[in-house]
Amino acid sequence: MLPSASVVVVSQGRETLLARCLKALSQQQRVRAEVIVVTSDPAIEYLSEKGWTDRVKVVRMNEENISVARNRGIDEASGDVVAFIDDDAVAEPGWLYYLLQPFAGTDVDAASGFTLGRNGFSFQWKAETIDTAGVSDPLVVPEDKITVLTSKPQRAIKIIGTNMAVRRETLLALKGFDPRYRFYLDDSDLAMRLAARLAKVAIVPMARVHHAFAPSRRRSARRVPTTLYEIGASQSVFMKEHLRPALIQSAEQAFQRSQKQRLLKHMQTGALGPEEVSFLMVTLADGLLDGRSRRATERGLVRAKADRFFPLVDSLKCAISVQRGRIFERNSMHQRAKDAVDSGDLAIVIELSPTALYHCRYYDDAGFWKQSGGMWGKSLRSHPLFRLSTFQLRARAEMCQFLREFRLDGSDHGT
Repeated sequence: MLPSASVVVVSQGRETLLARCLKALSQQQRVRAEVIVVTSDPAIEYLSEKGWTDRVKVVRMNEENISVARNRGIDEASGDVVAFIDDDAVAEPGWLYYLLQPFAGTDVDAASGFTLGRNGFSFQWKAETIDTAGVSDPLVVPEDKITVLTSKPQRAIKIIGTNMAVRRETLLALKGFDPRYRFYLDDSDLAMRLAARLAKVAIVPMARVHHAFAPSRRRSARRVPTTLYEIGASQSVFMKEHLRPALIQSAEQAFQRSQKQRLLKHMQTGALGPEEVSFLMVTLADGLLDGRSRRATERGLVRAKADRFFPLVDSLKCAISVQRGRIFERNSMHQRAKDAVDSGDLAIVIELSPTALYHCRYYDDAGFWKQSGGMWGKSLRSHPLFRLSTFQLRARAEMCQFLREFRLDGSDHGT
């Protein structure tokens, strides 16, 4: 039997994306879960207008500090396991069901899934490890089953903040997230503290979220940074906590070089000018200096498990509606998909054009999943650039692939 789950979503200034994230969470299959939203006054007003405040637990917080916000979410959690997802991410329907699987036993403390990028096919993160300097390396695991690994103090199994879950009792024992990490490396610090306990961490490739990297005060819509201050500060705190003092100076220099290389790549594309690169490197240096002076504070989670479990979904099992059509049928397909969602179904739209355009896959604000692209273009990035096919054969092939990747049953008998 799966444990009960509380999903924590932290959001600041991205109300429409938050509502989209919540819509996808409301369509999670075969789980019993509540959702806790930690957000600001404008977002609470927006959620109230959209009817969400009657369906989720809301925690008011106007300060921009993701660690403090996550701790407040944990305080409100009633589930045995606390899962985390970002407001600019959407979870596939089976995300939480698969992410909770490792916790059915007793020895797994944390789990992390796979994260897809903006096009819905390429991966941002799979499995990784992270060392005491904050440097990540890929970790090869089977992509069709759960892998349970034991973290080691010098190299932890990385858990990704936009797609992870941790036992609530473990979070309490670790005293939650460290408030010194206001934006960056908060999850990696938690992974290192789990590693110090030789904790078992599960990698769950089937637990997938789609992450868009939405703009914020720290980056543009093109993922170009506008400041590196908090990245520098968090990096400095991380090295101070986990790296031997004799190695900190060289690690800090290597980190500055890597960040400069990232900025120079943006300059090559025209997204940044030389003066902006210089300015951003100054913000990085200022942040590193600030991080050295940040002192650890008492961050104990003050509550036992919250009394009221407030499920947004309760063992939901939906029928599946799939619309397949050509690009000129878009409006009618969208309307049928919206009607299906309003009826409580999971809805998928496959839209093909008479081109060889690459396919993309995303979650529409109206609550349905959509894949669009050329009838002869590639969908999976391992496919050839051009695939000769008829509309009917390609549409059916993409539908089957979609359902297979999402691990859905297309016979309208649920997931």
